[in-house]
Order: sequence, then C-alpha cells, then structure tokens
Amino acid sequence: MKKQETLQRLAREFGYDASKVTLSPQTRTFDYLGQSFTSEGQSFPDGRIEIYYDPQMTDARLGCCLAHELQHVRYFVVRDAYCAEPTDGPLHRRFAKYAPEALGAQRGVSNYSNEHWDAWKGDAPPKLFSMELEMGKSEPINETIAEVAKALYNWGPDVRINPLWRELHDAINEEYAALRSA
Repeated sequence: MKKQETLQRLAREFGYDASKVTLSPQTRTFDYLGQSFTSEGQSFPDGRIEIYYDPQMTDARLGCCLAHELQHVRYFVVRDAYCAEPTDGPLHRRFAKYAPEALGAQRGVSNYSNEHWDAWKGDAPPKLFSMELEMGKSEPINETIAEVAKALYNWGPDVRINPLWRELHDAINEEYAALRSA
C-alpha cells in the first residue's frame, strides 16, 4: 500500500494523471535476445502505466521506472500526431534533422538502450516515430529516449547525456505538452 501511494505521488510530481498509474502484483517476463527478463513496468497505448511490484524496489528505482515508462507514453502520443499529419506538417519539419543515420551513429545512452541498438534487425537504420518493433524486432530509438528520461530523473539535469539524444528528448516532451494543452 505504501509503494502504491509513493507511485501515485510520483505520478503527480511528473504532472501525470495518477489514476492511470498502478502498481501491479503480477510479474511479467519476456524473452529478448534469447534470454528471459523480468519487466519492471509497461506502458499502454491508452496512457496507462503498470509498474510491477517488487518488494526490493526502492522509491528511487520506482521513480526511475516511472520516468522511463512515462517517456514511452509521451513518445507514443507525439508519434501518433506525427504519423497523422502530412509529410510537410510542423512535426515533420521539427523532427526532420533526426535522420536515421544521425541517430544510429550515436547509438544508445545506457547498456539497456545499446542492447536495443545491437538487436536491430531492420534492413535500414530505425527511423524516428516509425513502428520500430515491427520493422526491426527492437525499439532502439524509443528505448533510448526512455533511458534519457530515466537518467535525468536519477541524476538530475546536470547528468552527462549525449547532446543529440537530450535535444530529441526535450523536443518530444515539448511537443507532448503542446499536444496535451491543445
């Protein structure tokens, strides 16, 4: 019960609807790169976020997990708006400089995001706001942006993050805020 209250408080601190964030007693495992992993959380297309309860999870780890999953929600909202507009629309113009080659050359910002870059199976580098999982069996861009959010939460605004990834993270969050207030 205390962890659920902490999670609700953290959601409000992030400016997110606390009713969409739950602590689940379930354990979710998934296979990735030929290994089995236990997930700490999951975000859903409707904006819900589930964090999977672990009695050993500290409040700091809970916050990092929520920051990561919330960034996925933001990414999906901006991706949906980007995909719904014409190719000469304002989101396309804003995000044009984040070409697949530029992002691919930078790779990830953590071991976890680099694992997604290593696992990429697509014919070409992943493209921002594409259906990465369908195209390449991995989500290197989406996971890298979520790891930026986690690092910023964990270590604060002075954390050393690759400037291109940080800029992209900030641009996605700005557009998310604009879309939510529209």
